[in-house]
Amino acid sequence: MFIVKSLRLFIRALTAECSHRQIAAGIACGLMVGLIPKGNLLALLVLMGVSSFSISLPALFFSTFLFSWVSISLDSICAKLGEFVLTQDTLQPLWYWLYSLPLVPWTDFNNTLVMGSLLLGCLLSLPAYCCILPLVRKYEPVITARIKKYRVATWLWGAEWAEKINSAI
Repeated sequence: MFIVKSLRLFIRALTAECSHRQIAAGIACGLMVGLIPKGNLLALLVLMGVSSFSISLPALFFSTFLFSWVSISLDSICAKLGEFVLTQDTLQPLWYWLYSLPLVPWTDFNNTLVMGSLLLGCLLSLPAYCCILPLVRKYEPVITARIKKYRVATWLWGAEWAEKINSAI
């Protein structure tokens, strides 16, 4: 069932009535969210923040799923980056002040992996958007046309289920 839902999200991302910029922004934001380790308040806040923008949510969720798997191989780089930032003497007063705020310690910003992943995701999201946008403009119409030809794609997209429900009502 999980695989079907993932495929459905992917097909909706390609066939949704979104602009190319919204799809590219969804993928770039998914990169940022996917790199952050889950299980802390920071990941939830970033996900809520980026999903409040006018972007393709299926592209966001699919790319978050994809980049969550990619982030495993980047853990050592992110940990070193986070350690570098968290141990800077000039930033120590900022970290002490943030840690003394009421909810901020639950974000795990003081974890080297979380801080490094957040920074790497923020640094890579704009270049990813700039690289993905031309690809989406070029390949989205072709892929959408090919996908809509297949009966499985329309079933995954949910059009047949919607017709059955509407006819039953």
